[in-house]
Amino acid sequence: MKLPTSIKVYYADYAFWRAEVLRAGLYLQDIPFENVTEMEILNDLKANGLAPFGAFPVMEVDGEILSQTQACASYVGKLGDMYPSNEDTFAQAKCDEIINGCTDVTETIAVTIVCGKTKNWHSKVGMEDPKEAREKLMDPNGGRLHMLLTGLNSIMCKDGSEFVCGKDYGLTVADLAVWRMVDWLSWGKLDHIPVDYVMSFPNLKKVYSNVEQNEKIQAYLKEYYPGK
Repeated sequence: MKLPTSIKVYYADYAFWRAEVLRAGLYLQDIPFENVTEMEILNDLKANGLAPFGAFPVMEVDGEILSQTQACASYVGKLGDMYPSNEDTFAQAKCDEIINGCTDVTETIAVTIVCGKTKNWHSKVGMEDPKEAREKLMDPNGGRLHMLLTGLNSIMCKDGSEFVCGKDYGLTVADLAVWRMVDWLSWGKLDHIPVDYVMSFPNLKKVYSNVEQNEKIQAYLKEYYPGK
């Protein structure tokens, strides 16, 4: 495949999975890209209508704009070997399914972040404070976050390997999405979500550990997040 001559990834200087699946995916495949994190540039991009959905990440590929995390992630994976081949369209769909699952997890938690900063937010979610909201999300008896993580855990690593789509496909962009999503949930900056909560889901923990220990991922972290 002929690679683009120019790729830019637009996102804040923040190690969130939506952008990391693109940055790390390109890095692992030795595909050059420009990591654009300056807020002034991001705001200008949005003001000029170049963030079609008003959100990031956004990619610029040879002057063309691509948005939406799952679309960008699939594109990055297809540039090299981090996405199932066209010969297995079902495996491709499973890869997308897992990335979309990570999005569902994010949006479920985001409700408690946004509402917590909004006047009368409690009336929107029917509870008194963020602590109560997040505890309800994690409740094994009907909590939405618990349901989503249980679902993700059940659809990955079906062959018993440490790879999301199975050992036949190895490390994919879906593995990177899970890796950074688990990292986000366990780094202790989300109030009222215990750092070990997500690690109670064995396949999520297994995938996270496998990616985290990858030598090239370690090189990526040292280059992009030195001292962290």
